[in-house]
Amino acid sequence: MKNILITWHSKWIWKYLNSNLEKNYHIFWFSRENWFDLTKIETFEKIKKSIWNKKIDIFILNAWVWEFWKFEDNSLEKYENIITLNLLANVRLLKILEENIDKNTKIIFIWSIISKKFMKNASVYQASKFWLRWFAWWLKNEWKKVYLINPNIVNTNFHKNKVDLDKRFKETKLIDILYIIKDIILWNEKRFEIDL
Repeated sequence: MKNILITWHSKWIWKYLNSNLEKNYHIFWFSRENWFDLTKIETFEKIKKSIWNKKIDIFILNAWVWEFWKFEDNSLEKYENIITLNLLANVRLLKILEENIDKNTKIIFIWSIISKKFMKNASVYQASKFWLRWFAWWLKNEWKKVYLINPNIVNTNFHKNKVDLDKRFKETKLIDILYIIKDIILWNEKRFEIDL
C-alpha cells in the first residue's frame, strides 16, 4: 500500500482527503493539532524522527495560514510567521525529508488562485503564495513529479464571516480537489499547474 503524507493547518481539506483516500492508501500526517508547529525550526527534527524510514510515495503539502489585514494593521512578527509557514516550512520539510523521497515521489502543493490574482488587504499573504508558486515551478525543473493545485475559495466553513470575498473568486468544491489528486496519483493528470 502506498504512503501518502499530508501536512495541514486547516482541517477541512485534510479530513476530506483522508476519509476518501484511506481505504486505498496508508495516510500519515502532521499539523499544529498534533504538536507539529511548522513555524518552529526544532519541529523539523521531530518530524524526521516520527517518519523515520518510511518512503513517501505522495507528499501533499497543504500547510498554510490564511490572513487578511491592511498592511499597517499588524505586526512584523505576525507577517514573519505567515512567510515562515507559507513558504519556508515547505522548503524545510522537503529538505529534511529528502531521504524519504525518491525520483518517483509525487509532490503536490495545494496552494491558491490568490498566487495569480490580486485581493485587497492581503499583501504579505499573497506575496507568500506568489513565492511558493515560483518555488514549485523551479523545483519541477529538478524533480519533475511536482504538481501545483490552485483552488479558488474552498467551499467550507473556514472562510465564513472572516472576509468579504471578491466576486471574481468562485468556490471550489472539496470533491474537485480530491478528483485532481486521484488523477495525479493514477497518472491521468499530467499538467504541472491546475487551477480549480
